[in-house]
Amino acid sequence: MTIEPQFEVKAATTDLKCEYNRKTLHRIHRIQGQLAGLEKMIEADEGSCEERVIRARTIEKGLTSLITHLVECYLVNTARDTMIDDPNTAVEEISRIFDLLNH
Repeated sequence: MTIEPQFEVKAATTDLKCEYNRKTLHRIHRIQGQLAGLEKMIEADEGSCEERVIRARTIEKGLTSLITHLVECYLVNTARDTMIDDPNTAVEEISRIFDLLNH
């Protein structure tokens, strides 16, 4: 029995989406842990202001990394196919993503 090439592409795309979702959730859980650590530090009145700022900046960098990852996921899993099927729609969607990143 042969598998249609189109089915292979869809299966690969589904696997890729699952992998992106796994990585996305991992990033979210890491950020949640960092936030919880900062919250505990503040509740216990521990750490200097500098240490708190360093932790907050680490959280900020994690969020920036998460956003970059989400945009990459969109480009790989959605925009690529849309670009083939409907280039004008793809350009509009990508433009909206850039607007979100800049505001």
